[in-house]
Amino acid sequence: MRFEMIPGEPEAEVVEAILKPLQRYNREKAGPFFAARELPEHAAVPLHLVVYDDGGAVAGGAIGESQFSWMKVKYLAVREDHRGRGTGTKLMDLAEAEARRRGCKYVVLDTMSYQAPEFYSKLGYRVAGEIADWDSHGGTKFWFVKTL
Repeated sequence: MRFEMIPGEPEAEVVEAILKPLQRYNREKAGPFFAARELPEHAAVPLHLVVYDDGGAVAGGAIGESQFSWMKVKYLAVREDHRGRGTGTKLMDLAEAEARRRGCKYVVLDTMSYQAPEFYSKLGYRVAGEIADWDSHGGTKFWFVKTL
């Protein structure tokens, strides 16, 4: 056996050879899920919400996607001069309403300790996991979930 560190990105064939046994194993253990995930009607559906200020400039937004029973909020950002005015809460309300409309039962997102864990807690999200020093500078990463 020979072990090798590959500098940079491995060739596509190497990645495929590494992933193929994992994919085969996953299909053996959870075949219906992986088969359903490949159907076009189960593809992830993007979520893009934008809020504009009175002058028409972007003041914030939410970016995510839904798939099966889950909505994933990848990013939520509100310009500093619009924070504390309910803008983030309204964005999350709209994202959750859209998730419900799409048939989602849950929302998942992550945030750092210096970002918005208190904000999400106030909205009814609960911590599903955390890793201290995630950023190697003392910040904790939190994963939040909410049942809709």
